[in-house]
Amino acid sequence: MKQPELGKKILELRKQKGFTQEELVDRCNINVRTIQRIEAGDVSPRSYTIKAILEVLGFDYEEVLEKKYTPGKFDSILGINKDNIYRQLNIAMIFGIVYFIVGFFEVGADLLSFEKESNAFKSIYIVIKLLAVISYFLFFRGFVIIGGMFQNYLLQISAFLIIIFTLFFSVLDITSLYIWEDFLSIFGLSKLIAYGVLSVIVGIAIMRLTDFGDLAKWTGVLEIITGICLLLVLLSPIAIVTQFIVEIFEIILIYRIASKIKKTV
Repeated sequence: MKQPELGKKILELRKQKGFTQEELVDRCNINVRTIQRIEAGDVSPRSYTIKAILEVLGFDYEEVLEKKYTPGKFDSILGINKDNIYRQLNIAMIFGIVYFIVGFFEVGADLLSFEKESNAFKSIYIVIKLLAVISYFLFFRGFVIIGGMFQNYLLQISAFLIIIFTLFFSVLDITSLYIWEDFLSIFGLSKLIAYGVLSVIVGIAIMRLTDFGDLAKWTGVLEIITGICLLLVLLSPIAIVTQFIVEIFEIILIYRIASKIKKTV
C-alpha cells in the first residue's frame, strides 16, 4: 500500500479506535508532526514506523497492508493464475528443491561432456537437461509471481528473462551434442556472460524485497557475487559453489514469502 492510501488507512484506523493524534504519538513514541504528515500522505514511512503505529492501534501489519498480486504481462506466457498464488509459490519452492538436486547431476553431466560421442551418455544428458529446465522454469516462475506481489517490476522482468535464457541455452546444450567443436567455446562464453549479467540484475531485484530483511539482502548479495564470478569467467568455478548456496537461500525466501501471504491470498 502506497501513499496517499496508506495515510488514509492509518487515519481511518486511528479514528476507529477513538484516538487523537496526540494520544497515538504518546503510545508509539512518534512526534505529532510525523503522524500528521503520514496521515496527509506527504511522506512514506518506514515499515517499522508503520508497524509501531498499527501495533498501538491493535491491528496486524500483514492484515492491514495486505499484499495483492498485480497481474503482469508475463502471466499468460508463464501460466500464472492470480487467484491461486499461494499454491503456485509452494510449487515453486518444491521445484526449487528438485532443481537443486538435479543441479548436481547437471554439473556432473557438463563435466563429462567429453563422453558426448556415447549414445548412452547423450540419452542421459538430454533427460537431465529436460528435468533441469522444467524444474528451473517452475522454480523461477515463483520469482515472477513475487515480483507481482510486491510491485517489484525489476524482479518480474529479470526472472522472466532468466527463464527464457535457461530454455534457450538448454536447447543449445542438447544441440551441442551433435555439432562441431568450434561452436562450443563461443557458446560457453556467451552463456557465462548472459547468466552473469542476469544474475547481477536478479540479485539487485531480490535485495529490493526489504520486507524480508537480511534474508532478501544476503540472497541478493550471493546472487550478485555469483553473477560477478561468471562475468569474470576465470572465477566461474567459484560461481558453481555460490550458485548452490544461493539456491538454498532462494528456496527459503520463497517459503518465507508463501508463509507470510498465506492468510491474504
